[in-house]
Parts: sequence; C-alpha cells; structure tokens
Amino acid sequence: MWMKKNKVKSPIDSMIVDLILEHYNIQCLKGKRESLTGDEFMEIVKIAEAQYYENLLTDVKIGMA
Repeated sequence: MWMKKNKVKSPIDSMIVDLILEHYNIQCLKGKRESLTGDEFMEIVKIAEAQYYENLLTDVKIGMA
C-alpha cells in the first residue's frame, strides 16, 4: 500500500533550483564543462534569498497579510 506524503514546497528551494539550472545553461552555452563549486552554490543561495525577500516586500497579496 502506497501512502501519500504531504510535501511542503518551499518557494526559495524552487528559486535555487532555477538558478542552478541557469548556471549550468550559461556554462553550456559558453562551451564550458558544467560544474558547480561550493562557493558558487553559496552565491546562488544568497541570490535566491535576496530575490525571495524582494518578492515578499513587493508582492501586494503577501504585503497585505
């Protein structure tokens, strides 16, 4: 019997995944080998965090809550 698990989706996680994919796509288009260092990952996390908070501050629906 399969149990359905409630998965909580984090908007910041989705942003991080999108930024990682963008990172790899840029490397591929430049003809570079696709890789992601720890430092690059942490920079992506910082960018995603900044974008997330910017969205919170500028989203009318969330701002009215």
